[in-house]
Amino acid sequence: MGELEGRIAVVTGASQGIGAAAAERIASEGATVIVGARKVGDEADPQPLTLAWTVAQIRGRGGQAHALPLDATKPESRAAFMDEVLNRFGKVDVLVNNVAGGAMKGERTWEMSDATFRQAFEINVFGTRDMIVRALPGMMEQGWGRIVNVSSTIADRAAPSADGPPYLDFHKKQGCSAYTSSKVALNLFTRALAAELHGTGISASTVAPVNSVITENVQKMIDKGILSRDRLTAPEDPEVMAEAILALCLVDPDVSTGLTTYSGQYLQQIGREVRGRDGGPFDAKITTESVKYDPV
Repeated sequence: MGELEGRIAVVTGASQGIGAAAAERIASEGATVIVGARKVGDEADPQPLTLAWTVAQIRGRGGQAHALPLDATKPESRAAFMDEVLNRFGKVDVLVNNVAGGAMKGERTWEMSDATFRQAFEINVFGTRDMIVRALPGMMEQGWGRIVNVSSTIADRAAPSADGPPYLDFHKKQGCSAYTSSKVALNLFTRALAAELHGTGISASTVAPVNSVITENVQKMIDKGILSRDRLTAPEDPEVMAEAILALCLVDPDVSTGLTTYSGQYLQQIGREVRGRDGGPFDAKITTESVKYDPV
């Protein structure tokens, strides 16, 4: 019997990368997983980088999974997604807010439009809150819930020196102020939420990959010259993040909540090994220290 047998889990941004790996790993522990993203695909002919593909992987191993469209940039889409989940499944036990936006395009603060800057907060902060607010009533009623928000180490290393210069070209040229500040806000929002929820049986924490997971969006940044693939010397397996996300779904909420964690570091701290997406053995490349690189 899996550690999440009978639970209902929602994982956003699950058409690829971290979200897909997390959805598959959570499903391997017995949860029914509802995945959301813009690229739904056709369940009759599932293709990679779609929700249909993620669902097919889970069902192919005997798991339970369902795909629903979600455009995290639009409040009405977020509301419709969560309403459909609650109408069909009655509750959400586990909520993994993995979808992220406002990705760095090489524009610095004064070069960004207001819309670009605001969109990072719309997706990473307001969107996350919208999902949580709709999931919380059911969690609070049953006295059990796990909220995991996926963050980024860029929230820490955008300002690498508290004393000022010198700065890497990465920080001077990449245009990371919107994305970075929204992820800082996400971290602190999650910690405040955890304090408000303490004693209710609901935990809320963030987790970030120690190093970049090469997703489709990261590859696009490499293709545009914003990131250099040669400098990403230790890309992280998405399975490492998936295991860390699962671990945060299994914590004692009276003890472990309000955490700001980092994939391999957290797994090492709690003594948990990385398993494959199917829950089986997996030879993971675990990095516990962030690689310092200058990708421009």
